[in-house]
Amino acid sequence: MTEPEKIGKYLIQGVLGKGAMGVVYKAFDPHIERVVAIKTVRKDLVDPDLAVQVMARFQNEAKAAGRLLHPNIVSVYEYGEDALNAFIAMEYVEGTGLREYLNRKASFDLGQIAAIVSQLLLALDFAHERGVVHRDVKPANLILTSDGALKVADFGIARIDTSNLTNAGMVMGTPSYMSPEQCQGKEVDRRSDLFSAGVVLYELLTSVKPFSGSIEAIAFKICYEDPRPPSEVSKLAVSPALDAIVAAALSKDPV
Repeated sequence: MTEPEKIGKYLIQGVLGKGAMGVVYKAFDPHIERVVAIKTVRKDLVDPDLAVQVMARFQNEAKAAGRLLHPNIVSVYEYGEDALNAFIAMEYVEGTGLREYLNRKASFDLGQIAAIVSQLLLALDFAHERGVVHRDVKPANLILTSDGALKVADFGIARIDTSNLTNAGMVMGTPSYMSPEQCQGKEVDRRSDLFSAGVVLYELLTSVKPFSGSIEAIAFKICYEDPRPPSEVSKLAVSPALDAIVAAALSKDPV
């Protein structure tokens, strides 16, 4: 399919990525002369039985991130629709996903890990104070710029305090990074994001995920088993204090 020359007011400059239902474009806003990213959902590619839910979730992403103006969160500028697409115009970030670094077996020292996780926690705290729970914190949704800044992206399944888009009993998230309450379909709050951040911290320290296996095995381990302390797995000099921080983040019954 030929790529569009324009979506809304935005002039398309190239493709950044493709998914099952849409494309992410690099584009240019001619009105204020800045480069943006345009995330689209092609209406004709959405299963008709799921169309209402998919479009509501896409709008939810714009609403959730749109209220969060923070240096460690990808900014959303606009939500719109045309005949073919629903789209979100957002900040264009020059960077690499943390998942890509981990897939390449890139190693981080303790100082770099502290910088990454502290920025993640600042972003989550800002979101939580404004009634937004991300619910899908994972390396694929974390972007690192060349100067070491972290950007949190993809609020597609975020819960907003004033929203009833999702209900207790719905299991949403990415299995290896889900909290016990997510696995059990229970109500989530900021503590769920902190559990997921703890999983990211564990993986940064050890280069392995704390919970692995089949989806069923992962869910069981998340709910009922504790992983080995990072100091027993990592090649880094992980202190007892850092082990304790990870254990607190991965607690099955957080305070």
